[in-house]
Amino acid sequence: MVRDRSRWAILALITVSHIIGAVAQYGINTLAPFYQQDLDLSRAQIGLFFTAFYSGLAGLSYGAGWLADRLGVRGTILSGHLALGLWTIAASFAPSFAWAFGSFFLAGLGYSFLNPASTKGVMGWFYRDERATAMGLKQTGVPAGGVVAALVAPSLVLLVGWRWSLAGLGIMNLFFGFFFWALWREPANETGGSEAPAPSSEGAQPALHVWNLLTVSFGTALLLVGQMALLTYVPLFLKETAGLSAYWASQALAVTQAGGMTGRIGWGVVSDRLFGGKRKIVLVLIGILSVGLTFGLGLLPPAAPPVAVLPLIFLAGLCMVGYQGVSYALIGEIAGKARTGAALGIVITVNSLGTIVGTPLFGHLVDVTGSYSIAWRALSGTIFLGILALTLFLREPNPDPKVTV
Repeated sequence: MVRDRSRWAILALITVSHIIGAVAQYGINTLAPFYQQDLDLSRAQIGLFFTAFYSGLAGLSYGAGWLADRLGVRGTILSGHLALGLWTIAASFAPSFAWAFGSFFLAGLGYSFLNPASTKGVMGWFYRDERATAMGLKQTGVPAGGVVAALVAPSLVLLVGWRWSLAGLGIMNLFFGFFFWALWREPANETGGSEAPAPSSEGAQPALHVWNLLTVSFGTALLLVGQMALLTYVPLFLKETAGLSAYWASQALAVTQAGGMTGRIGWGVVSDRLFGGKRKIVLVLIGILSVGLTFGLGLLPPAAPPVAVLPLIFLAGLCMVGYQGVSYALIGEIAGKARTGAALGIVITVNSLGTIVGTPLFGHLVDVTGSYSIAWRALSGTIFLGILALTLFLREPNPDPKVTV
């Protein structure tokens, strides 16, 4: 079985696309300690910015996946970066909550193009015995973007203020969209060297395994609620309970994102090598660890020292941010190459609905009770329900690594 060596260079390009897109996405929470007072926002309102972003993501994910299946990866990802960049810049001019909410919604529409197209790209370039590792490497781009945002954005704030810092994250997306367009190519064995896969009729494509996709969607939606609550509120949690300044609380988010990067690669290798291509057992293991870690955050005493908090948020990132490479490989294998974009669009839509409700609900629970401890414990129970659904209802496709679909 001859494999194109340039697949790793293509994977690097896809990964950088995720880094650049995620830098804009995670500017929302990384810069929250700076714009919260300026815009006079509650914790719940900050959570609603992610609701806006994921509402846009949910609204167009299936359409973006459909488009990627028919028009190819190059044009879909270019469109995503352009829209994400323009509307992130618009958010930097926000005089009020409503303006920022609308801008982040439209930015989410742009971001919705990136995941289905990039996942389709990995499905085309990699065989099954490398796929979860490749997906994990691709998905490290998301927490890596979070690390870049956590390290760069607060420093830019000190120089030019939060508005220009946020605008800079949008400008990065505009430039990278054209860079991706210039460098992308399709695998020769998929297209015979053509630029994009030929459109095919709906009737000629295999049917989607809807029940399995819905099961994966529900289980990972609750894991994603945990991920986004963690990434949205860790800076505020550290500022309000550990006594860190807004600057250092935002910087500490890089610890969680570093855990996510480690997990996305590590769990992919575990799935491909240790478990012979099985995905379900790895997702269940990640979920069980996430339940324990989230509950552990709820047990921390007030004013817990950073030496106690930082290892926990790293391990929480390892699991709750690190699971997505394995889950995306599973989705692609359930759907097959021809329907990967549409299948991922369905899953992302359901996942986004969970985030739309769950992220501000976590903040509202803290606002009402005055306690992060209660919110973390409630989140632990929520994740447990998702893992129970995966355990009981998910039917995994054949894990034989010789299968190349």
